[in-house]
Amino acid sequence: MDKVTMVSLGCPKNQIDAETMLGLLTERGYQITLQPEQADIIIVNTCAFIDQARQESITKILEMAEFKKSGKCRQLIVTGCLSQLHYQELARELPEVDAFLGTGSIEQISTVISSNKSVHQPPEHYRGCAETRRLFSTFPYGYLKIAEGCNHTCSYCIIPRLRGPLRSKDPGQIIAEAKKMAVEGIKEIVLIAQDTSQYGFDRTGKSELPGLLSALEQVEEIGWIRLLYCYPDHIGDDLIEIMAGARKLRCYLDIPIQHSHPDILYSMGRNPRATGGRPLIEKLRLRLPGIALRTTLIVGYPGETEEHFQHLLDFVRWAEFDQLGAFMYSKEDGTRAAKLPKQISSKTKARRYRLLMQAQQEVVRTRNLRLVGSRFQGLIDTVIDGRAVIRSYREAPEVDSVIFAQANGHQPGDFVNITCTGYQGYDLIGEIE
Repeated sequence: MDKVTMVSLGCPKNQIDAETMLGLLTERGYQITLQPEQADIIIVNTCAFIDQARQESITKILEMAEFKKSGKCRQLIVTGCLSQLHYQELARELPEVDAFLGTGSIEQISTVISSNKSVHQPPEHYRGCAETRRLFSTFPYGYLKIAEGCNHTCSYCIIPRLRGPLRSKDPGQIIAEAKKMAVEGIKEIVLIAQDTSQYGFDRTGKSELPGLLSALEQVEEIGWIRLLYCYPDHIGDDLIEIMAGARKLRCYLDIPIQHSHPDILYSMGRNPRATGGRPLIEKLRLRLPGIALRTTLIVGYPGETEEHFQHLLDFVRWAEFDQLGAFMYSKEDGTRAAKLPKQISSKTKARRYRLLMQAQQEVVRTRNLRLVGSRFQGLIDTVIDGRAVIRSYREAPEVDSVIFAQANGHQPGDFVNITCTGYQGYDLIGEIE
């Protein structure tokens, strides 16, 4: 039996693709190994979201190519977003690679390996049936992709070129997949898409996310449900009402706002009137007391003045996001923003990024101080040397801060009650009751 190793880079959506390919290969009799030096076949599942991710992908491909040159592996396969976007250039510049596989055809991984022929079809349809057979690489949480592709036309983003237009998965299949995940031991199901709040728009012209969440709430086997990537434009009263009465859905929203100033939002191609900002946050905090809010922001977008940036700083201090990720604008070929005048220097972008994160650190310090003495239900992700790494409803896996506590015999996957006793930087310190 041939041994296969998978090196997967990028976001949780890429991770699901990697897990799906591994599941399909296991069904065909391949053995999975975590050690590339022991593999007959190496698959590099690439990311191409920004230049830094592309460079990381190329570096990893070249690193894995050394195993082939030394004769330790027979085949090197490149999959994922970089393969979808730059197939021809990669094939020309990387003769060590035996075959390439695009993002819309991952179910053909066995065919690619057996034939050594690339499959680079555009992703025309998305049913996600193969995802029910994937091998989970995370525990006790797992990601469930409810849609593929994106219909937004943000000026800085190449995702529609990588993943195609929005195609929502059938709700019945999502429910069946969620139930299977829970039965197999996944305690927290994290729903993802490029924009989860736009789920169903391709079928009915409106968000079907509230109905999907109501159905998932009825699946007894499911423990926690969490939403990521909810664009603010489609967070309506019906979604808020579902969250208010939910038992399983965590009171947590990830809202990628990207900026606060109307001029920048307009240039980004995001509706400055419907993009959220203060009115949405005020409504969420009024209707859902205690809600945890996460956002992502971009600094150094073309044309961003000091006035625009100060507006963003003031907004961050006002909003008091529980979790915040920031990116320095990356000029991506083929996007409208790449052609805009008044590109910002790397030095200015770095300075603004530093100031933004300093402002968020002050916000987190204030919020964490308020949390001391609070009680949470938590899920243990890992236990290292008797110390548990725990997340409550306030923290999404892999991207947010965590809670540290002595495990006291508890194991990963256990739900525990925690009292917050302090904090260290972004992370909380607690005691398991």
